[in-house]
Amino acid sequence: MTDRTRLSTIQSYAWTLELLGEALAQYDDLLECEHNPNVSVRTQAGVHQAIRIISRLMAEQCGLLLQEADPHHR
Repeated sequence: MTDRTRLSTIQSYAWTLELLGEALAQYDDLLECEHNPNVSVRTQAGVHQAIRIISRLMAEQCGLLLQEADPHHR
């Protein structure tokens, strides 16, 4: 994978994280209006899990970029 492709992937991950964060904020607002906490835990847990997975993938790509820039970097 080229550096340019890797950077494009990282940018896509960042945008996705931004959208997930916005969706989580809007969902919290919706729950406050509906007063229905029963469905909130499962949905919020799913969004948080997606954020963790994408963050990990993004960190891996950044690590690969750093490693290619400086092979002695750990």
